[in-house]
Amino acid sequence: MSVLINNYFEKHLSLSTDDADFLHQKYYKDYGLAISGLVEHYKVDPLEFNREVDDALPLDGLITPNPDLRRLLEDIDTSKVKPWLFTNAYITHGQRVVKLLGIEDLFEGITFCDYGKMPFICKPHPEMYEKAEREAGALSSQECYFVGQLIISFWHNPS
Repeated sequence: MSVLINNYFEKHLSLSTDDADFLHQKYYKDYGLAISGLVEHYKVDPLEFNREVDDALPLDGLITPNPDLRRLLEDIDTSKVKPWLFTNAYITHGQRVVKLLGIEDLFEGITFCDYGKMPFICKPHPEMYEKAEREAGALSSQECYFVGQLIISFWHNPS
């Protein structure tokens, strides 16, 4: 993914390879997503970025069904927790990854960084976590368990 992001910086901002990598890392650190910095400073179209970066990733064959992960998720007592996806990616990428893993049917919904809505918010901003809680139907953050870096978040139903 870093290669495609850096290529995007080089192509659309006319940067050298080193400058593209530096700015990519700076925006990731400062904003949580490189695309956030690009939108803020260069007014790029985030949906175009998504098409050229996330959706262009050759994931077929890299990500394959994971039976162990599927069994782990199937063992969750959904009367007590609501499996919910929570990603900084745009919806197309999040859906693609869980489909390739063979677990797309085990989640009740997805909260994603909406590149089509300005201004968009992403992790680590508190508003993104509030959005996930709201969309998952959690009444408070005390009812949420965020598991993993990219794909799994749960809403806990204490009843």
